[in-house]
Amino acid sequence: MRNKLFLIVGLCAISFGVCKVQAENLKTSPISFVEVNIPVGYNEIDLHGELMLNIGPNAVVAGASDNAVYIGFNQDFGNVSINIYNGAGLVVYSTVVNTSVQQVVIIPITFATSGTYTVELSNAFGYADGDFEHLNNN
Repeated sequence: MRNKLFLIVGLCAISFGVCKVQAENLKTSPISFVEVNIPVGYNEIDLHGELMLNIGPNAVVAGASDNAVYIGFNQDFGNVSINIYNGAGLVVYSTVVNTSVQQVVIIPITFATSGTYTVELSNAFGYADGDFEHLNNN
């Protein structure tokens, strides 16, 4: 009986110590974004529109190559929907990205037909879109 009481008192003492340590370490660390640029081999997609008010000049960068679309977020926009439309306005790719966690998105191009495509980024605050040309080299 005495050992059980000693064990319970010891566990209570440890739990108070853990609570105190957790209470002292409540500092939040801001997420630091490393500025991303369009890699070599990608043609810049000129984006029009805003995902948020008061965004920086290079908050979102986008580019297209023969086989991929590159999107880089230099700012946290929360959850962003990414849609790619063909010339007829049909969705050929769609996904949602949490920009708080993922700063770069590379979308492989599997479109069979050549033509003009539109990439659209949207979140709860706004949208941006831009066109790019895809040439099917097969």
